[in-house]
Amino acid sequence: MMTVGLKSWLLTGALGAAALWPCIASATLGEPASSVASEPQQSRASIKASDLGTYRVQESQLPTGTVVREYAAPNGNVFAVTWHGPFAPNLKELLGRYFDAYAAGAKANHADHNHVEVRQSELVVQAAGHMRATSGRAYLPQALPSGVTPGDLQ
Repeated sequence: MMTVGLKSWLLTGALGAAALWPCIASATLGEPASSVASEPQQSRASIKASDLGTYRVQESQLPTGTVVREYAAPNGNVFAVTWHGPFAPNLKELLGRYFDAYAAGAKANHADHNHVEVRQSELVVQAAGHMRATSGRAYLPQALPSGVTPGDLQ
């Protein structure tokens, strides 16, 4: 059985998910989180939210079993997303306008087939895994609320 590199798999998975699941419940990085609550009927994702003072976390379990957490600042904009589960989520949807920067950075960085790291001044994406076990996070460093560190994004 031929092993496909994580980078190719994540990109292919994101594009495939975009085609197959156009209604996945999630907010988009850098955009308001308000649209998430209106979408669960269409996507059949379960959603729960927690207010942690300086930010709010909204957790969705997608029909694939993957859990996506969206972190929203007090102004309501999503400053980070994390995921873990058997399949990569629709990264094109989660990253929104930052997806092209991620795709270009992932393509340029061929360090290893099980990890992807794109580190730019406006975007950080870290992903790891193999078939049926993926995890990752994406965040906007300049949008992190005061007192929130990348380590808080689990």
